[in-house]
Amino acid sequence: MPPRDDRPGAPLPDPDTPAPIRFLPHWDATPLIHARRTGILPEAHRSRVFTSKNPFSVGTYLVDGRVAGAWALREGRVVLDPYEELSCVDRAAVEDERAALEAFPA
Repeated sequence: MPPRDDRPGAPLPDPDTPAPIRFLPHWDATPLIHARRTGILPEAHRSRVFTSKNPFSVGTYLVDGRVAGAWALREGRVVLDPYEELSCVDRAAVEDERAALEAFPA
């Protein structure tokens, strides 16, 4: 896939191209400020990410551009809290990204 370029008239990937797995940190504004928030953060998951009992929000991970679960760093390990069932392919991709994040030097 060619690199994405958001300049006017620049080539864009096919609209059916799946978005890669992304781990978003605590305080990431993407789920809050995106024009179509529910496209990124389904309403069913909103209370698990943003709540008055947890003013720090949580780190989340995206599968195909949507929040599918949360993650946290505990004792040097990246721990996942899935919010929904994923396909085997998506679970493997999340695990690969989790392992890469965990291996990132602190």
